[in-house]
Amino acid sequence: MLPYFPFGNEFDHRMGTALLRPDETLVEVDEHYPTEIARKRALLTQDHRYYFQARPGTEQAQWDVLERLLTEAATHYPDHFSLTQNGPDWHWQNHLLNEDQHFTFGQPDTLPLAPLDWVGRQVQEDLLILSAEEGAALVAGQLCFPNGWCLDDKFGQTFLGIHKPAPDAVQPTLQAAQKLLERIPTHRPVWRASWNFKITDQLDLSTRYSASYNDDLSQRAPDMAADTIGDQLFIRIERQTFTKLPRSGAILFGIHTYQNLLAHEAFRYDRARRMLNTLRTTPRDMLTYKAIAPFERPLLEFLEQQVANGIGL
Repeated sequence: MLPYFPFGNEFDHRMGTALLRPDETLVEVDEHYPTEIARKRALLTQDHRYYFQARPGTEQAQWDVLERLLTEAATHYPDHFSLTQNGPDWHWQNHLLNEDQHFTFGQPDTLPLAPLDWVGRQVQEDLLILSAEEGAALVAGQLCFPNGWCLDDKFGQTFLGIHKPAPDAVQPTLQAAQKLLERIPTHRPVWRASWNFKITDQLDLSTRYSASYNDDLSQRAPDMAADTIGDQLFIRIERQTFTKLPRSGAILFGIHTYQNLLAHEAFRYDRARRMLNTLRTTPRDMLTYKAIAPFERPLLEFLEQQVANGIGL
């Protein structure tokens, strides 16, 4: 079952952010950790610049991210990670991967990679740094599992620019989110969850795969039917966190992608009902933007059947 399920009684135009509780963490580890870390590292080896970029001058923000994530990972998952600090001398141990790293905090030559690039290979989340200046421009990032975009497309753009083109229905929400980013208090992260339906569980859906994905969708969608679509679609959830970094004042935008087969979620009545209600009230341009329109009818029919049958009651 998906740990986050941002479907309700109707489509929500709001961004839906909430403060992260003290017992919640920016880093989440699940059973997919080994395979997702391996996939991240493979992508970065194949085409490093496509999946990691950083502007000069972002070094302090990168160290801020490293400090926050290593500390949280070791605190919340002590069986998986250990962090020992002796002044500026740090020792990181990743027990899941049987790796360790000694380094001096703030000295880049003591790490094998840029701080953001290195720490991104320790966590499942995609990590993006937005500048402290007005507009919150994307100035550094390791982005391996995006949904329909890439660093080459969006690097240097503001938070609003990153989300263009977006449906008119969500423009007020994005503008409100932009203002929210400018006033997030330090050490009080906020989070939200987004949703989509995909014909694949491929994590890397960056722009280089958009044409092939759309071709595959156009070929498969006409044959989708209510009695088979549950095993043909995947629900894709992004847990997004926004954290103001203490020294640099930049914003860490973290994205953890969760996926599950539609049938594995819709067998529960409440989840089927919530998906159905949300989709029924989603604006047409949003369904098109999310590329759901081609299979909308069989998806709705499937969910209607699940609800009518009282599956999971």
